[in-house]
Amino acid sequence: MNKTPRDIHAVPAHPGRAGRPRRKGLLPLLVTAAVVLFVAAGCAAIPTDGPVGKSDPVSPRTHSVDVNYAQNKPVAGASPESIIRGFIDSGTGIDDDFQTARQYLTAGLAQSWSADKRTLVYSNAFSVKPGKTKDSYLATFDTVSSVDSTGVLTQLPAGSTETLEMDLVQVDGEWRIAKAPDGLVLSQDTFGVLFKPVSLYFYDSTYTYGVPDVRWLSGGSSRTATSIVRAMLAGPAPYLKGAVVSAFPTGMALARESVTVNNGLAKVGLTSAPLLQSSVRQRQQMHAQLLVTLQKSLNDVTEVQFLADDREVDMGGSGDLVPPMVIDNGVPPVQVGIAKNELVSYDGSTVAAVPGMANITELAPTDPAMSYNGKDFAFLSGDGNHAFSISAGHEPLNVANGVALTTPSFAPNGWLWTAAGDGSGMVQAVNVNAGAKDPAPVVINVPWLVGQQVTTLRISRDGTRALVVSNANGISRVSITGISKSGDVPKELTAPINLAHAGTPTVGVWAGDTSVAVIAPSGKSEVAVQVLDLARAPITLAPVKGITWISAASGVRSVHIQTPTELYALVGNNWQVAAKGLSQASFAG
Repeated sequence: MNKTPRDIHAVPAHPGRAGRPRRKGLLPLLVTAAVVLFVAAGCAAIPTDGPVGKSDPVSPRTHSVDVNYAQNKPVAGASPESIIRGFIDSGTGIDDDFQTARQYLTAGLAQSWSADKRTLVYSNAFSVKPGKTKDSYLATFDTVSSVDSTGVLTQLPAGSTETLEMDLVQVDGEWRIAKAPDGLVLSQDTFGVLFKPVSLYFYDSTYTYGVPDVRWLSGGSSRTATSIVRAMLAGPAPYLKGAVVSAFPTGMALARESVTVNNGLAKVGLTSAPLLQSSVRQRQQMHAQLLVTLQKSLNDVTEVQFLADDREVDMGGSGDLVPPMVIDNGVPPVQVGIAKNELVSYDGSTVAAVPGMANITELAPTDPAMSYNGKDFAFLSGDGNHAFSISAGHEPLNVANGVALTTPSFAPNGWLWTAAGDGSGMVQAVNVNAGAKDPAPVVINVPWLVGQQVTTLRISRDGTRALVVSNANGISRVSITGISKSGDVPKELTAPINLAHAGTPTVGVWAGDTSVAVIAPSGKSEVAVQVLDLARAPITLAPVKGITWISAASGVRSVHIQTPTELYALVGNNWQVAAKGLSQASFAG
């Protein structure tokens, strides 16, 4: 049970921060879960062209799924629209490589159609109408998401539609599909049953942290080690390329089609040349990377063994072991905040001045941040255009300047980040570690942020990704981007993935290794916290009037909300006052 600490005077809002609402606290209220289904899929495509003839089923490939959907074969005399609808509805046939779906196609198309090129996920009913040319038809869907052949999910903006064109011909007096795009099309509900999220783990550039790369695989294949290993060997998702590294060398592949698991041991046969050419240390890193991935995804794997030409490879001795990946890097339970224009700490029960701090009252500090070791701090000046770093026994140092800077954010390696909110696309990072040779900021010009008003930039707990919340023309984007580096020095922010959300959030924080929490602050209206996750359905916390700030450690239960004078924490299913007068409390990072 949280105790209410002694009252301290609230810090008045500083003028001159137009467009940057003050963020602070919340009222107690019930938490409600949003029933938004997270959609993503790996899907099959419809090949283009094929000779007319009878549709003989092709030899089934190996698939396994624990759900049995009945697929209906084409009926005699079916109309073109019925054939198209029957084909779409037969996209559930994962278990037998879509043998029923192929019966709706011409013989040539049945042979060439690939069901794993893309999966399109739709909501509501879909329409089928005649196309512009003879015997062509247009199927139009209200689309929610799309999954590529590697299982990478792209959430689509609300109101998205996609139209697929199909050409039909008559084969022995019956309509069959002769031309169509590759890929499956699944309803939202069906997708949620047949496909499941799996986190592949890659290393950060220091080989310390495990970075999750969420993929959506068919319900059966997501529970097989084979599909997971194959996906890992193919490398990270596009937005993580250049930001993470794999211990597996480029070009390495499975030597056999399957990975066997017996008594907890996963035996992985890999192409012998690159495996035997790798060092013992690299093999140990490969082992650590794959083991944590399989253990997080499967219930029956306790160990991994690599094989070259069916023979076990040398993994060295006990002295060659590498540390396990650090997964979901934790943050200390202490938060930093502001009271009476000074930095204070809050440990869950007590608010106290940060010891050894120089007086910063004249800078009218806002937007505080704290490093992971708890020794370095940062804040913005009252006008929001200057970022300062500070530590015990030292005067504040102006480390970055720009228009409407975002709240400073520390990476685990001690670098401090902020972004300009003027649409310039400028992001700055500076090494504020004690003894840093060059404290000058590294300026990164991000093309995809040009024209966007950036209101949040927060570095992930593994230091490889950034949460970016931005707005243009009244439309908000919640994005996750990869951080490409040269050594410790940041070089680029990769093209991001965007998370579907409601409303126009401007403030966000990391709430786990695959989740973020965002709000649209308001001192007068009700505000709801949205927790968005790459691998789970979004969660919406009960709206409360006057939320202006948010903080989080790891998980929904760690979320704190703040009004201008009070900080609230979740106790059970209710918000309760945890501190009064504490402004803009923030966990490390």
